Amino acid sequence: MFPEKNRVVNINTLVGKTCKVVGDIVTKESIRIDGHIVGNVESESVASVTDSALVEGNIKAAEVFIAGKVKGIITALKSLEMEKTANITGDIFTSKLHVHAGATFNGHSKMGENVKPNESKNTQSQNTSKVEDKQRNTDSH
Repeated sequence: MFPEKNRVVNINTLVGKTCKVVGDIVTKESIRIDGHIVGNVESESVASVTDSALVEGNIKAAEVFIAGKVKGIITALKSLEMEKTANITGDIFTSKLHVHAGATFNGHSKMGENVKPNESKNTQSQNTSKVEDKQRNTDSH
């Protein structure tokens, strides 16, 4: 799932396949998501969403790799890679974008060295509201 076949990335945070997290995750290190997150994910390093994962919230990281499903805004400060199984509904902001054949994306994208991730504040607040609604619905069950 990484652009360079011989590249090794140490995973410091893992959300397992059978795990569901309701709430935001903020880490300075890398994160791999195999399970379900209802909330935002922020990493100063690498955020990886595997083919078994679902993230219902925004993702912000230096590098982002998507093979699963994301419903939210993705801000990849360095690069975003979408594997063939990726399914993204939401806007993306990145300096570099790599899309494998078969990946699906529904939203707006903004690319380049001077991309400003917060230019879409209306969309960001709408997605955050959806996450908060889902959290309330989950809490009430």
